[in-house]
Amino acid sequence: MNFDEFKKLVERKKSRNPIWFAMDADELPNTSLISEVENKLGAKLPVDYINFICEFGGGYFAFSNVFSLDENSDWNILEQNYSYDAIRKDHVLLSENGTGDFYGYKIDNGLCLPKIRFFDHGIQEWSDTEFSNIFEYLAKFALTN
Repeated sequence: MNFDEFKKLVERKKSRNPIWFAMDADELPNTSLISEVENKLGAKLPVDYINFICEFGGGYFAFSNVFSLDENSDWNILEQNYSYDAIRKDHVLLSENGTGDFYGYKIDNGLCLPKIRFFDHGIQEWSDTEFSNIFEYLAKFALTN
């Protein structure tokens, strides 16, 4: 799923279920904040993630959450990644499921790969998912009930 397809899906879901989007989104980042966060994380974030947070802000998003760049958010990507540094290893955490598991990006040579990975806290391991990008992940977990 590409960004345009995702935006169309969001608009359809918003028109049918506006209550899903009633929570305030986090602040939209600017390019200097994106660069600052990438430097602190030690990895360049995927274009898909940047497109998402620049359009939707992150934080609460329908039935899910996306770690954002908003410094005042409970879902701040730096705070979340620093808090869980021991499990993060060579990944950047981008979301959680409320039960101790995380979703994230694998870092390869200083770049976050766009494919979404899953950290299972029960076995303390990362594994691949079927989601090639954040849009596919959110289409399943945030935009379906």
